[in-house]
Amino acid sequence: MQILISDIPKASFNTFVNWSWHKRKEFKDKLRIILKGAFKEQLSGGYTLDFVFYFKGKKLDTVNAFHYAKIFEDGIFKQDKDNGKISVEVFKGKSNYCEITLTKIKHG
Repeated sequence: MQILISDIPKASFNTFVNWSWHKRKEFKDKLRIILKGAFKEQLSGGYTLDFVFYFKGKKLDTVNAFHYAKIFEDGIFKQDKDNGKISVEVFKGKSNYCEITLTKIKHG
């Protein structure tokens, strides 16, 4: 399953953690609204997640985009404890967006 999330605001993890609690909450709320515009379901866990981010301007280091992955994962899943591997890649792009690939984990 693929999810495309367009027009995401750009903020590195370093910037995000230095914001006040209120500004971090506003940022997370904005990302959740953008996510709901792209994906309205809420899934149960049991998936691997591959995030590919594109940002215009200076490329973010991969570790500086993990907060996006966590915020999006929390919005996609009712319960994420059964999810498996999560990978994050970051590239320079012409706009700010994220492609998420969800793969159901097959047990047994």
